[in-house]
Amino acid sequence: MTDAAYLAFDTSCYTTSVAVVADGKAVSDKRMMLSVPKGQRGLRQSEAVFAHVKNLGLLFSDFDTRGYHIKAAAYSEKPCPKPDSYMPVFGVGESFALACAAALGVKAYPLTHQHGHIYAAFFGGLPDDGPYICFHVSGGTLDILRIGIRNGAVADILPIGGGLDITCGQLIDRVGVAAGLAFPSGHEIERVYIKNGAKLAVHVKALGANLSGAETQAMTMLRDGHNAAYVVSGVIDCVAATLVELIKNAAEKTGIKNFIFTGGVICNKIIRREIEKTCDGAYDCVIAQKEYCRDNACGLALAAEILHRKGE
Repeated sequence: MTDAAYLAFDTSCYTTSVAVVADGKAVSDKRMMLSVPKGQRGLRQSEAVFAHVKNLGLLFSDFDTRGYHIKAAAYSEKPCPKPDSYMPVFGVGESFALACAAALGVKAYPLTHQHGHIYAAFFGGLPDDGPYICFHVSGGTLDILRIGIRNGAVADILPIGGGLDITCGQLIDRVGVAAGLAFPSGHEIERVYIKNGAKLAVHVKALGANLSGAETQAMTMLRDGHNAAYVVSGVIDCVAATLVELIKNAAEKTGIKNFIFTGGVICNKIIRREIEKTCDGAYDCVIAQKEYCRDNACGLALAAEILHRKGE
């Protein structure tokens, strides 16, 4: 007897991902980071598309779903659920997902990369129904979202704030690469982090944050010969302080005390610690498990299971 399972694809600017979820658990999680040459901060979309095509072929060469009956598939068709949201890289995962769904004779759910990150925070237990404030903090996003959860599924996503210039991830990666670290730089900075790093400006107003000033400060310090670990540690402290202020402002402005935190930046243990300290005793928070913070298809596969079982 085979178990019901759900397949998903995500082809972001950073990672090629294929996953299978069964009974709320990731039973197959295949990912390949896109290779970025040292000193660069990303790839052109055309380069990333070509990399995804090659990576998916390699991932499928070691992909085994024996013992599972795929009931539905999901994929990220664009970055977020806005009408003008678009990136060519997501077309690769979409094509593979639709082909697999057609071959298997199952439904394919078109979702977004942002849906995948939100659902990835649900591993370990579905949150209760109701309104939540979700922080999606990654290489390309600093989004504060008001989301509604109904019957365990994400029913609506409304942007209410976030980055006004660059994102937390861009600040981390730009300064990290300038300091000689690999891209993406979050994990590298965590490795060299020291307490009492550089004091960088925190600019938060209501539910908006400006981070380009902190970038300018950090880059100037590096050019002036300051210790790299000292500067990049200050970047992490700046990001953490920015998020803490935004959390408090979001709770005050909306009256919502339930929070969800997801995205690659939330992997960082220093940032996680500051979020936990801020929420402790004041707010209820769901923080995505570290293995599901970075780009992955697991959240989309879980979404396919939830939506399919609801009959949608």
